[in-house]
This record gives sequence, structure tokens and C-alpha cells, in this order.
Amino acid sequence: MGVIIDAAFFVGATAATVVFAVYLLRYSFSFDLLHLLVLVPFWVIVAYLLLPRIHKLLTSIYVPAYFFGRARTSDGLLGDPINLAVDGTARQIHAAMTRAGWHVADDVTVKSSVGIIRSAVLKASYPNAPVSPLMVFGRKQCLSYQQEVDGNASQRHHVRFWRCPDGWFLPGGARVGWLGGGTYDKSVGLSLFTLQVTHKIDENIDIERDHIVSCLEKANPEVTHHVIENFSTGYHSRNGGGDLIVTDGHLPVIDVTGVDPGQLTDDLPPQVLRAAAGYDVPEQVRIAGHGGCASPDDDVDPEVLDNYLVEATRQVRPWTLVLGVVMAVATVLVEALGTWIFAAEAVKVLGEQGFVALVAGLLVLWGLVVWAAGHTFTGSVLSRISLMVLAVVSLGLSAVAGQFTQNVPTSPVAQVIPVVVPALNLVLLLALSGDAAREWSRIVTTRRYRNKKRPAKMRRVVDKL
Repeated sequence: MGVIIDAAFFVGATAATVVFAVYLLRYSFSFDLLHLLVLVPFWVIVAYLLLPRIHKLLTSIYVPAYFFGRARTSDGLLGDPINLAVDGTARQIHAAMTRAGWHVADDVTVKSSVGIIRSAVLKASYPNAPVSPLMVFGRKQCLSYQQEVDGNASQRHHVRFWRCPDGWFLPGGARVGWLGGGTYDKSVGLSLFTLQVTHKIDENIDIERDHIVSCLEKANPEVTHHVIENFSTGYHSRNGGGDLIVTDGHLPVIDVTGVDPGQLTDDLPPQVLRAAAGYDVPEQVRIAGHGGCASPDDDVDPEVLDNYLVEATRQVRPWTLVLGVVMAVATVLVEALGTWIFAAEAVKVLGEQGFVALVAGLLVLWGLVVWAAGHTFTGSVLSRISLMVLAVVSLGLSAVAGQFTQNVPTSPVAQVIPVVVPALNLVLLLALSGDAAREWSRIVTTRRYRNKKRPAKMRRVVDKL
């Protein structure tokens, strides 16, 4: 039931974003000097909210979920080709890559995103700059590494590794432990398909593939490789950012099983521990034939893995959920400001008693929003859904309130408020209807009800949400 509810909000928010983007584009030319500034949020909404949602909806229909030699972006578009395979453990891969001069990439967080922007703009070094997530087996990469060029993240070598599920075989029957995709970032630009700021890759991905193999073998004499020729047909295509890619279709299989990891397991980066711990494959991917799980590596102390998993399963609050809560509070503040600015026009239309009733109703609505936002932040499933419902109500009230903005003073604040309120609510809906926010709140709420020994019937309702 929770999937259906979130899917409804997902589709509804996407449709509302289309309408709002068209409105914003028209509205941006309704006054003289500020139209260029309003075009900036128009681009942000289209590039980072609208187009990714449209791609995700459409690619869920026409892009198959089974493996065919390509990764997928988080929006569902075809990403970089799979041009490497590896046999070995996470520790051995990490040791071999580190000795070859590669740095494990940080996870994508607000802090690391700011860091890579700073590195690209100021030409500052960031050896562990993050790489964007790409999906194989329904999961983002387990490990990723990069090599800076010229001391900043604008140009870099980088590679992603995905751990293969137990019992899974490559097309043709070969068994490997990991799949990899290596490309070279040559510059920063706009994605052809989403208009987002992103890295642009060099089209000759086979050069980067061979560079990775060469680096590993030069730094690690015990590393060998063999090539599965014509693993895929050589082709010209584009990746998820719209960059041209050219490959001969060969697949080197790198053997790092002879590498001595050396370092203590409790000194490993969390990314390596996470990769060594294995995973469960989502049910929808399991149905597509990719197997059920990847077993933990046997060269890492099980106690170290258990300690890591205990810490990891504390379920760090996803940034999308935090964003949704912040948008809710911001909406209340902006609506309160707008009510004060448009009070005179509202009194003319509604009369004094009608205006008092409106304010009373808004105070109740704002109180509910703040209450739901607070409980959403702590992980309540029902509060998250309630907050999305209240956002829909706020969007409706914004449309009705448009009649009060016809004869207001032409101050910049008065002109922008009718645009800001719908934008805040749309961002809220898009953030809270996503998978990360839904899964985190469901897990937290389920644990809370189980710990308090609530009735089994209530636990089943929460599980469905």
C-alpha cells in the first residue's frame, strides 16, 4: 500500500511540476528586470526535478531490468558500459587500487558535493571526490575509485565496481565476482538529457579501460587478466549524460585473488567494509533473474563486519527527508509573510470576518504542517504521508489565493511569493515521495512499534506503509 501511495504522489508531483514549470516560464517574462533571475529557478526545477522524474517514469516502462552490459542512472537512463570484470575480495580490490595510485571515492553527501564543486571551481585538490551513482543489479556501485588530473576534480580517471550476486553468470556462462565501468572525465558541462551540471566523459572508453588494467598490473605484479573478446558488439552510443561512447566490446577480467591486502580489517574505509559485507538484492531485481544476495567476504573478521552493520543499520536520515521537512517549515514562513502582504486585498474580497476566518484556518493548517514536519523528521510514516497531503492542500490554496495578487504593490517580494510557495510544496512532494525517505521512515516506524510491543494489527499496517 505504501508503494501505491508514494507512486500516486510521485506521479502527481511530476504532473504538477510540469504545470508549474510552464507557469514559471510565462511568469518570468511578466516583469522587466527580474525575468532573467526567475529563469534560474525555472532551469533548476526542470533540470533537477522535472526531467529526472519524467525519465524515471518512462524508463521504468521501456528499459529492461535485466543485465545487458550497461549500467543505469538513478533516473533509469542507460549509463556507462560495463567494460571490466574482477575476481577477488573487496579488501584485495582496495589494496590493489590503492597501490596503483587510486583513491576510494567518498559517498555522495551534501558535504562531498560541496567539496567537488569547490574543487572544480577553485582548481583545488580533492583526491576522494565522489562519483555519481550508477545502478547494476538494482543497486548503486559497491566501490568507486578515482585518480585526479592536474590537482582538481574537473578532469579525472574513475571506475565503479558492482558486486555480482551469488550464483550469477555473465552472458555466455562465465562467473566473475565483480563488474566494473571505467571512464575518463574530461570536463564539466550540462547533461544532454537532464540539463544538470555533470562531468563529461571522453568517448574512447576503451582507453580508460586499458589504463585501469595497466595501472593495476604495474603496481601489483601478482595481478593478471584475461580478455573475453566480443563480450558485447562493438558500438557507438551515448551514456546517461548524453556523452558519446565508443567501445570494441571486449571485457578484461582482472584477477586480484593473489593480492595480499595487508592492512588490518578494522582500518578499512567504511566503503570497503560495506562492499565486503555483501547485500540482499531487491525483490523486483530477483524476479528479473539476478539472484538473491551476495555473501560476505571471508577475509574480513566477521566481528568487524557485524560492528559495521550495526552502525550502518542505524539508518542515517536521508537528505531528501531533511529537505522535505525544511521545505515544509519554509512554506509556513513564506505563506505567513504572504498573508501579511496581501491582507488588504484579502479583506476587500472576503470582508473582515471572512479574513479573520481565513487567518484562523491558516493558523490551524500551519500548526498541522509544523506538527507533521516534526514527526516526519523523527521517522513517522503516517506523518510523512500527512505532510504530503497538507502540501497538496497548500498547492490548492495557492491557486485560489491568486486572485488576491492582482492589485498588490509591485514590490519584488510581493511578485515572487506566488511563485515561491508552489515551488516549495512541489520540492516537498518530490523529496518525501522518493524511495529513500519512504524506506527510512518505514524502517524507523516499524522498529518503534515493535520495540513498544504495539498490537500486531498496527504493526502490519505500518509494514504496508
